[in-house]
Amino acid sequence: MPGERAQVEELLRAPKLSGDYGNVQTALNDWLGESAQLKYPMQGELLSPFLLQDLDGDGQMDAAVLYTTAQSTNVCIAILQKTDADGWQVRQNVEGLSDTVESVGLAQLQPGDGAQLVVGYLSAQGDHYLAVYSYAQNQLSTILEQQYEQYLVEDITGGGNQDLILMSTLEDGGVQIELLTVDKEGSFQQVAVMGLSANRFSGCASVAAGMGADGRHYLVLDGWTGISGNNLASVLLYFDEETQQMVPATQISTERLYNASLRNVSTLVSQDLDDDGIVEIPTQPDEAGLLNMSQSRRMDFIVWMDYTSPEPKKSFGLLDEETNCYIELPMEWEGNLKLTDSEQYDGAVELRTLDEDQLVMTVRLARTTSSSKGWTRLGIVASRQMQAKLAPDVEIADKDYRLSKALHLLN
Repeated sequence: MPGERAQVEELLRAPKLSGDYGNVQTALNDWLGESAQLKYPMQGELLSPFLLQDLDGDGQMDAAVLYTTAQSTNVCIAILQKTDADGWQVRQNVEGLSDTVESVGLAQLQPGDGAQLVVGYLSAQGDHYLAVYSYAQNQLSTILEQQYEQYLVEDITGGGNQDLILMSTLEDGGVQIELLTVDKEGSFQQVAVMGLSANRFSGCASVAAGMGADGRHYLVLDGWTGISGNNLASVLLYFDEETQQMVPATQISTERLYNASLRNVSTLVSQDLDDDGIVEIPTQPDEAGLLNMSQSRRMDFIVWMDYTSPEPKKSFGLLDEETNCYIELPMEWEGNLKLTDSEQYDGAVELRTLDEDQLVMTVRLARTTSSSKGWTRLGIVASRQMQAKLAPDVEIADKDYRLSKALHLLN
């Protein structure tokens, strides 16, 4: 058994890389006196154990490496500085909070040109811990260690530097939102804390930040509702400079938003659907004027809303629950559609008018090798082509609508 374990450990150790990554790896191994096992983040935008960045703002490239050794229990972080064209030198290392890295990112939480490391750890018991590291004057400092459920790095206060938003579930089942900013001394200070009552939310599913139609910075929280925790609802908040607190948006009451955003699709979270910097909140419209009769696919009619705008309705379409993608439809179709299974095409669905049962559009998932003649290829989903075809006599009044750009892959 010891021999087998040693062979497995050796297989987990990455081979020698090329370029700066390889030189950083060599310098770390020489400093350790053994081969480090590189630790890859489980999720997030940065999925590498190497982060090359000017961490201290001195104009020179630094490197941070996530790794473990035969002697370490938890993940370690080493900071290296470049010494010449190809050389690197280890300056310091610290031990992290668990043996698994869930996510890692770079942020500008402190004034200056440097960047801070934000690392999310996952324990064997399923607990999440966040640590923020700052590197300055050849010293790596831990400036925050805190348990969390969701976190977001964003300039929510409008101060120029990024802020840290932490979400956690309270003992009674409610949700706590904590907003942290860095003071002039480089330490975190708690700017705002807001709790969401347990009779509404049982946990945090997602958090997103963006601008609003009025130019303010907004925060959208999606929380689990009810005892089962399978449904979602949203809260819309902004930072009030006068009170220095996160407060509910004034464009729609908290009660109305909660009821409007209640949805029974557990993966349908708020997001910037059209990349305009505004976070849209998905809603499932009333049954009136929309009818889902399909038995072959789990699909839902969805309306995406921007409640920071006087005209909140942004997008209307179909959510395919099986592939977690959204097909945008012309807004003019809302209120007179039904979804049925196609008798002509196997596995396809049809959109028909409610009043006259006229065919409007057919949607199907086809093999990537299938011919798309007569169909509009929307994109590749789950290794298959999502295709759609408008009925011959259908005219769309919205001249900006493009079926070829209707597919959105959701987060």
